[in-house]
Amino acid sequence: MSYEHIFNSQVKCSQKLTPNEAIFAIGLMVMAVDGDIDMNEVEVIEGFLLKKGFTPPEVNAAREKILTIISQEKNEALFYAAKQVLQNEKEIETALDLAVEVAMADDKLTEEEDSFVMGLAKTLKISQEKVEQKFADAKKSHHDSKRLIEKIEEILSKLPIGSRYEGYIDTTTDLRSLNIKIRTPKDQLVILNIDETGDENKIEMELEGAPPWMAK
Repeated sequence: MSYEHIFNSQVKCSQKLTPNEAIFAIGLMVMAVDGDIDMNEVEVIEGFLLKKGFTPPEVNAAREKILTIISQEKNEALFYAAKQVLQNEKEIETALDLAVEVAMADDKLTEEEDSFVMGLAKTLKISQEKVEQKFADAKKSHHDSKRLIEKIEEILSKLPIGSRYEGYIDTTTDLRSLNIKIRTPKDQLVILNIDETGDENKIEMELEGAPPWMAK
């Protein structure tokens, strides 16, 4: 499927975007190519941006603004607005990294997602080889994440009885790590940060409260 009508659009958006909002918009558009936007999947975008150094208020603001625009205007207008402000190499790289992360969020790449991300890369003047390498890195990251997820039962056994696993947020590739969402018996959402060590049978864990925007 071709998305040239989006990437070549000059349809103006009613609002200007900041680079942060533009990056969020790219992630949301990739998420939407397979159908409706799942709000649970939006957390994939939010977790990614937090890992990149965005603050919770910045993520909150971007989410609210982009969700409002996408509900009222065409994707062509949203992408044109995003493209206008994604000018420097770091911002473009972050947008592509997020696009790949969203496309691979469920550990499978659909034809629509592949077509959209490759078209996005071409529009942003990023080589096909670089995109393919990013997909390969993302696939490896998800494989490492699965190994950690297999240890969830062991992890939950160390928490208060009645704690529930509610999914993971994001992973890193340089160190095999995972951020797991846990709902406590008192209905509090907490984040369990897990790192694998050199010993595959040993893991390091740190528990912290979930940020307010996530706990809602």
